[in-house]
Amino acid sequence: MTDANLPAIAVNMQIPPMPFGVTLERVYRILRDHLKVFLGIAVPPAVAMILLYGVMFALMFANLRPYLTKSSGPLAAVDAQLAMMRIMLPSILLAIVPMLAVFAFYLAGAFHAANKIDSGTRSSVRESFAVAWASMGRSILLLIWIYFRAFGAVLVIEVVFVGLSGWLGLKGSIQNMPPAAFAIIPLVYLLFIAAYVYGVIVALRLSLAFPALMEEGLTAGEAVRRSNQLTKGSKGRIFLLLLVIYAIAMGCFMVLYIAGIVIFAIGALVMATMQTHPSGPWIIVAAVVAGFVFVCFLYFWTALMYGSLAVTFSVVYHDQRRRMDVPLPAQLPTIGAELPPGAEPV
Repeated sequence: MTDANLPAIAVNMQIPPMPFGVTLERVYRILRDHLKVFLGIAVPPAVAMILLYGVMFALMFANLRPYLTKSSGPLAAVDAQLAMMRIMLPSILLAIVPMLAVFAFYLAGAFHAANKIDSGTRSSVRESFAVAWASMGRSILLLIWIYFRAFGAVLVIEVVFVGLSGWLGLKGSIQNMPPAAFAIIPLVYLLFIAAYVYGVIVALRLSLAFPALMEEGLTAGEAVRRSNQLTKGSKGRIFLLLLVIYAIAMGCFMVLYIAGIVIFAIGALVMATMQTHPSGPWIIVAAVVAGFVFVCFLYFWTALMYGSLAVTFSVVYHDQRRRMDVPLPAQLPTIGAELPPGAEPV
C-alpha cells in the first residue's frame, strides 16, 4: 500500500471522542469475554522470554562467579558491579534480536485479535498466530522503528554509561576511576530522565501504529505516518487511559503480593506454634511449588496487562477512525453495540 492509498483524514471536530469511562468499560468487557484468547496468545512469547532470560542470566552469573568468591569488602563489591556492567552489555546485545522477534510476534497476534473483536468479529489463538507469522517482517520493522524513534536517545545514554563502566572495570578496580567520573553521574541521570520523557511523548504519537498495521495492511513507514495522523488531539486521552490501566494493574499486583506474604507469614506462625520443623525435602518441595505458583501468577498478570494495552489501543484506534476518517465499513459497531461471544483458543 502506498501513501496515495492511505485513508484521507477528514477531521470533524463535531464528532466527540468516546467518553473516558465508556472506553474503560469497553476494554474491560472485551478482556472479560475473551480472556482465554489473550491468555493463549501470550503463552509462546512468555515461554520464549523465560528461556531467553534464563540463558542470559546464566551466562552473566558464570562470568561473575570469580568476583563473587573474592574476599568481601567495599572494593570487591564495586569490582563485582563493574564486572557485571561489562558483561551485561554483550549479553543484552546477544539477546535483543530474539527478544524483539518474540515481542513483535506477540504484538501482531494480540493486535489482530483486539482489532477483530472490537470490530465485532470472532477471533481465535490459531488465527492470530497465523496472521502474526505472516506479518513478522513488517511487525519487527515497526517495533524497531518505534523503539529507536522513541527511546533511541535513552539507549545511547545507557550504552555509553555501561560501556564506560565496563571499560573502567577492565582496568581493574574502583581505585583507577577518575574523580570526574563521580561528578558526571548526576548529569547522566538528568539526561536519562529528559530522554525518557521525550521517548514517552513520541511513543504516544506512535501508539496507534500497530493496530493500523494489522488492520489496514500498511508497511512500517505507512503505519507510523498513519499513527501520527490518528493521534492528533488525543495523546492526552491515550496517556490517561494507559495511566489508569497501569495503576489498576499495579494495584492488583500489590494486593496479591501482600496476600501471598500474609499467607506465608500465617503458615510460618502455625508451624512455629505447633513446633513443627519440616525436613529438607519438604522445604525443597515447598520452594518449588511456591516458585511455580509465582511464575503462573506473573504470567497471568503480565498477559492480562499487555492484553489490556492492546485492547485499549485498538479501541482508541477505531474511535479515532470513526471521528477522523471517511465513514468506516458497516461491520464496525457503535459504542453501545454488544460484543461477540468469547472465542475459544485452540
